[in-house]
Amino acid sequence: MAAYKDLVGQKITVVTSNPPEPKTGQMWYNSTDGVLRSLGITEAFSSAASMGTSRYGHGAAGNKGGGIVASGRPPASGPAAMVTAEEYNGSGFSATNNINTGRFFAGNSFGTQTAAVFAGGYSPSAPNQVKTELYDGSSFSESGDMSESKYASCNAGTTTAGLIAGGSPARTSTEEFGGSSWTSGNVTNSNFQDRSGLGTQTAAISMGGAGPPGSPFAATETEFYDGTTWTVGASMNTGRRRASGGGSQTLGLVYGGLIPGPAATNKSELYDGASWSNSANMGTSRYYGNGNSSGGTFAVGDVYVAGGLTSPGAPNHTTAAEEFNRSTNTITAAAWAAGGTVPYASRQNMSFGTQTAAIACGGHPPGNLNTSVSYDGTSYSSTPNLNSATRIGGVAGTQAAGYEYGGIQPPGVYNANTQTWNGSSWSNSPYNLNNGTYGMMSCGTSTAALSAGGEDPGGSPWNVTEEYDGEGWTSGNTMPVSRYYGAGDGTQTSAFIAAGSAPVNTTTLEYDGTNWATGGSLLTNTGAGGAASGENSDSGLVFGGTPAVAVTQGYDGTSWSTRPSLGTGRGFTTGNGTATAALIVSGGPPSGTSTATEEFTGETTAANITDFSTE
Repeated sequence: MAAYKDLVGQKITVVTSNPPEPKTGQMWYNSTDGVLRSLGITEAFSSAASMGTSRYGHGAAGNKGGGIVASGRPPASGPAAMVTAEEYNGSGFSATNNINTGRFFAGNSFGTQTAAVFAGGYSPSAPNQVKTELYDGSSFSESGDMSESKYASCNAGTTTAGLIAGGSPARTSTEEFGGSSWTSGNVTNSNFQDRSGLGTQTAAISMGGAGPPGSPFAATETEFYDGTTWTVGASMNTGRRRASGGGSQTLGLVYGGLIPGPAATNKSELYDGASWSNSANMGTSRYYGNGNSSGGTFAVGDVYVAGGLTSPGAPNHTTAAEEFNRSTNTITAAAWAAGGTVPYASRQNMSFGTQTAAIACGGHPPGNLNTSVSYDGTSYSSTPNLNSATRIGGVAGTQAAGYEYGGIQPPGVYNANTQTWNGSSWSNSPYNLNNGTYGMMSCGTSTAALSAGGEDPGGSPWNVTEEYDGEGWTSGNTMPVSRYYGAGDGTQTSAFIAAGSAPVNTTTLEYDGTNWATGGSLLTNTGAGGAASGENSDSGLVFGGTPAVAVTQGYDGTSWSTRPSLGTGRGFTTGNGTATAALIVSGGPPSGTSTATEEFTGETTAANITDFSTE
């Protein structure tokens, strides 16, 4: 009998505590707990940031590290198919260039985010679609046509070696794509439509579907392709159609779909090269949802799914996305969760610090508030009041050393005052802003703060920039556009601002400590009064806005993509923290006030340490 060390290259060690960073295949005996341990494989779907636009029956390619979805049917009924497309970067979705011809693909796509194929499809206004479009990571271009129109087909492979088989109307034909043109392959054994597929052109699986009238509503049958011939293989446990698939012929996954009833399902099955077994359920039952639908060279753990229909009959579209994780790690998806309750209700308030060490102050109504409280990541406690009641001012710093500057005071005074927080009390600073304003974008530290834009005493938006160095405010270069009540964060030398009023827009502005530059545009116009968090101009979030916006968007220095939404939409609010640990405090939707806090936590990964029997 072979020794464990000979099999895996290392022996079983005896330890008193678990290793801090165990490796795949490593096994140890924890003498303190008296158990044999190793890293166990977990299979689970986790929520991901939603698509920007609800759709179903779209085409998709790529994986959860970089995907592309295009076209499909929109939420509103009608003959037109969408032409919009979105890219997925592993954190969220962002808009990309449109496909040339909108179609209902229901699959019919394969490849990677930078080399994808979208072929055939259906549109009521142009039903016989044979067009092929290639996506290069930026734009779509037409390639050679298919020999026959089809949609809802099995699909697999890459942009230089792909295939589409079967399809609607029910058929047995196979077509293979070689990078620019299509050739005929051998026919499938069964006359099916609404099938799903995975794998490569020479090692593919076609799964489920429905045949001609009189056939089962949803088949359990699977067929395997070796590049030449289709053969019938092991059947799935649950018959399904309009499902999605990903992975390879030796480790593949089918998930979702429509099952007899009819009903959408959230069930998935894993194929290990010999048989199918039930795997983790999705959080949302769906069919006609696509993400990593072609497999190609991607592993099962790279699968994601987005959009689709949640039930037959009514147009129950969803923008929800999920990722499938099969690894020795347990992955917790990014999400907002309820935090502590603020002791007083307000909107147009201000906060600075971090998610676990913050100060919140000011706001209204009634009138202007001078209230100040501290937050420890769990609950709030009262602190000494501001010296001057104010709202919609700028803030910078930490729970131990911060500033509040500007804002509006009754009766309509545009404040230039700076108030200093030393960790225990507020005092008036001798260094005031050069320009009294409110609704500005602010960020930075107690010795390097930034104030940008705002509203001038005449009621018009400003493009004024001011910098604080701990010993006074100096004028910086003006913004290219005037704006107030936007959302922004970062540092004095690496800041971003987005949204806001005058007029409400989606433009992002970035500041490097000297000059302003235009950055990527927000996906969703969130209006005025949103909040932001972020470390610098390459890493930030914008969330909330008017009227009662729940949308969260993330910025990487170039483009914005979706993130999980707030639990409760709100505007005229405030936020702080980072792109992976953010805080939103109070606010109103847009009138009224709130005491609610929400905390955003980015995706986390932890080793899945599992106990094993010694028997």
